[in-house]
Amino acid sequence: MLYLLASIVLFSINNLLWAHFAPKQSIYLTIFKRSSFTSLFIGIIFVGVLSYGHQVFPKKELFNLFMISCVGFAGLSFLVLGFKKGSILQYAIYSLLFTFVLGFVAEYQIQRDWYWNLFSLLFVSFGYLYFIFKQFNQQKITFRSKQAHAYFFLAHLCFAFLLIIQMEFLKSTSEVVIALIQELSIFILAGLVLLIQPRMTEAKKIPIWHFAVFAIPLTLAVLLGLEGLKSTNPFHSLFIGLLTPVVTLFLGVFFGKETLNLKSLPGLLIMILGMLVFYL
Repeated sequence: MLYLLASIVLFSINNLLWAHFAPKQSIYLTIFKRSSFTSLFIGIIFVGVLSYGHQVFPKKELFNLFMISCVGFAGLSFLVLGFKKGSILQYAIYSLLFTFVLGFVAEYQIQRDWYWNLFSLLFVSFGYLYFIFKQFNQQKITFRSKQAHAYFFLAHLCFAFLLIIQMEFLKSTSEVVIALIQELSIFILAGLVLLIQPRMTEAKKIPIWHFAVFAIPLTLAVLLGLEGLKSTNPFHSLFIGLLTPVVTLFLGVFFGKETLNLKSLPGLLIMILGMLVFYL
């Protein structure tokens, strides 16, 4: 669980960096440059693990790992399109929906003492929705943003499927290998999109070392997230992941990028209380 919590903080830092870099260059150009460094960093870790941990590269699973990474890339693309046309409020609602749909379908932690777990999950749901609505309901949603519902739905569908498949691979494959293939696949696919996609505007020049800094928290987040998934299950990964917009917001407030609506804090307290009851 600690691995998942650490990955949430790192993913939140990554979200702030996305907000900084996304307006300056094409989304896929940013993904391409960032994934080149995440692939490099994870590759270095893999070489170290290969040398000292006696890891074996699963050549027979290479194609399968590439295919599930394509699902992750599709999810990332849908997510970007969703944020271009919608709002964080829409995104947050689908995060909650998919978390509990996956939890109830898979019956993780709910089959035993289901009435008590249901009580705590209702607390989390109410607190989460209260926090999100109070914090983000001032954002204007245009008619075009209705398309974001489809994009966010497809993004979460891809990510939920990816978590389930990754959990199966983690039974026999190192998380470093999965992370390496995932980032290499994203690098290749983003490069292909850039070759096909017409160049609309001249990208602003950003020093290459900025992308190296951008890649550091994501590299750690991916590895820790997979380690947490290996130790728990997809439901817990999504459940703890509900804290991501909360942590992102507080980091944004700390760095002066966001403004906190104090009226949203009761929802946060209810949400945390529900999580404590669920786990304790």
